[in-house]
Amino acid sequence: MNKAIDVFDLSKKYGSHFALKDLNLSINEGEFFGLIGPNGAGKSTLIRILLNMIFATSGEAAIFNLDCAKESAEIKKMTSYVSSDVSYYDSMKVKDIFRLVAKFHHVVDFNQQMAYYTELFDLQLNKKFRELSLGNKRKVAIICGLLPQPKLLILDEPTNGLDPLIQFRLFEILEEKNKQGMTIILSSHDLKEVQTHCEKAAFIKEGKIIAEEKLKESHLKEKVLVLYGNDLPKESFENQGCRLLQSDMNSLTFHVQHDVRQLFPLFYDERIIDFTIRPQELEDKFLSLYVKGEN
Repeated sequence: MNKAIDVFDLSKKYGSHFALKDLNLSINEGEFFGLIGPNGAGKSTLIRILLNMIFATSGEAAIFNLDCAKESAEIKKMTSYVSSDVSYYDSMKVKDIFRLVAKFHHVVDFNQQMAYYTELFDLQLNKKFRELSLGNKRKVAIICGLLPQPKLLILDEPTNGLDPLIQFRLFEILEEKNKQGMTIILSSHDLKEVQTHCEKAAFIKEGKIIAEEKLKESHLKEKVLVLYGNDLPKESFENQGCRLLQSDMNSLTFHVQHDVRQLFPLFYDERIIDFTIRPQELEDKFLSLYVKGEN
């Protein structure tokens, strides 16, 4: 399968600090891919290197087999980016911003697209950009990203400031575009958003990819075990390879990577009043990787 993104041993260093360190990532054409990580993990740095906004210290990065540093002009013809920081000319009207984008990208069916998207996202064309709310500014950025009908669309926190209805409409159109072949990269702190819409996701921590998940499988393979009771036998479960995620007064929550049936003899402990076992959600995976420092 052809690669939309191919990153090899990518590093970005600021002084003695590595924003990215020997990062490797491969995304296939046509995938809906999620980037997950806390603030400062390196998500935005990676995106900026891919789009040639900053230069890598070392390593290689390519989009559709084109070098991100040497062939960025060609890459920009087939790529759109919706930044988390929305900024356009304050005095320009919304319709003029769209016209500028359409002219730059040679959009042929501009009037039809503009009418469709402005109705879909409930946006007023004659308002100046500075008069818009945060949510409406975000809508302008999203429409600007969609108008060129890019081969690759990169979105950084696109739902920030959007009401639930507009969020629903956004992901409807994104899933439709993805089915038509558009590669979409979604960088988001909203784990439910990523789990619902992305096929795969990569977890970034301290400038490295520490895990990848196939989200369209029926469930994440690991399980979450919650014990209820008093003076619960934490060490017994940890000795069996369970990783503690959360400890409360009357409950313990564990991340279980192996067959949970191996734990059944431990459930006879009289201190355990009840327990639940459920498939791991993306939020649980996040906690196991970041809060408890799993590698």
